[in-house]
Amino acid sequence: MWSPSTSEPSTVLSLLQPLDPVQQRHSARIKRERRWQRQRLALGLACLSLLSGALWLDAGGMVWPILLLPLGSAAVFFYASFALRRSNSEWEWRTSVLAIFIPPLFTTAWAWMMREQLPASSLVLPFVLQPMLLLLAGLPLLRYVAATLLNLLLITAIIASASFTFLPAVSAVLVVVLATVLGINTAQHLLQNQQRMLVMRQRVAENAEKMAERNQKMRKLAFEDPLTGLANRLHLINQLRQTLKNPLSEAANSVVFLIDLDFFKTVNDQYGHAAGDALLIEIAQRFKALVRRGDLVCRLGGDEFVILVRGLNKPAEIITVADKILAKLSEPVWYQQQQLPLGGSIGIAPWLPDLRSPASWLKSADEAMYQAKVAGRNRYVIADFATQARSDT
Repeated sequence: MWSPSTSEPSTVLSLLQPLDPVQQRHSARIKRERRWQRQRLALGLACLSLLSGALWLDAGGMVWPILLLPLGSAAVFFYASFALRRSNSEWEWRTSVLAIFIPPLFTTAWAWMMREQLPASSLVLPFVLQPMLLLLAGLPLLRYVAATLLNLLLITAIIASASFTFLPAVSAVLVVVLATVLGINTAQHLLQNQQRMLVMRQRVAENAEKMAERNQKMRKLAFEDPLTGLANRLHLINQLRQTLKNPLSEAANSVVFLIDLDFFKTVNDQYGHAAGDALLIEIAQRFKALVRRGDLVCRLGGDEFVILVRGLNKPAEIITVADKILAKLSEPVWYQQQQLPLGGSIGIAPWLPDLRSPASWLKSADEAMYQAKVAGRNRYVIADFATQARSDT
């Protein structure tokens, strides 16, 4: 027979949450950082476009190319920065593509115009800057290698076509080669770091999934009876606690039916524990089919069940439910072609103002159930209404 414990179980397990939101926040942060990276790159390319226009004008170039190319390019990149600030994802790859072609175009044109006026060391400075800008673009490794090799090829061709002496020309080309090699090496390290981060995110996702499965198993162990699949005592107490938070709107219309199976010990002794388990499973299925959505069927422990029924406003409705429970218990249960003895004593506890905790509510139902057993079993007793004891025999 059930006896209320001195301390009710806590509901800490209900606070457990899967780690999927953490992974989502991490993914969103990576996307946001990449967008900021492209935004900074667009601003840098816009400034570089204006600078190339000033260099073009200083080199004595025509005015209309300055208006059409550098200023137009600066306007495009400023707009790209504005679009990226407003989270326009289409401009992320557009900015990367423009970063591959625009800087070589301007620097090649400027270097070609200045190849006879400036020393080779001055001509290579923009080409040394380009790998840094391409790194900021976050290009894939193969695209970055192709862009930097094209950059190296262009400056080599420009220097070779100019009338530089051998040593300054070779030194200038070596500077660009060094910048290219360092840039490729840096891009490779960045790619390796990205791959490691991807592996880490995959592991985090796998761990999150495992934690979610473990969390679900823990909830199942914490709130479900392993034999019958019904709610267990912890789940019942949590439901009663929630119901008691609204005594007038919910608890006043809720009734606890505590059912103790008669002759269950006889079944275990004469037919074995397997027959007893089969009997409990069958009774659990009958009770689940009896209740409505919103009601709760619980195996309290051993051969005791609790049905929490909501929305019962009249004593006649309570009696109707009790009769239905007794009717389910009167149906025969067969195990290996043998009929098992079955009956039940029911203690019914409607909510009363002095029932302020789940323990007191269950105790009231338990005392009524004990009175039903003493009165001859296979009957029910309503708490505080003992004169309404009723037998189905």
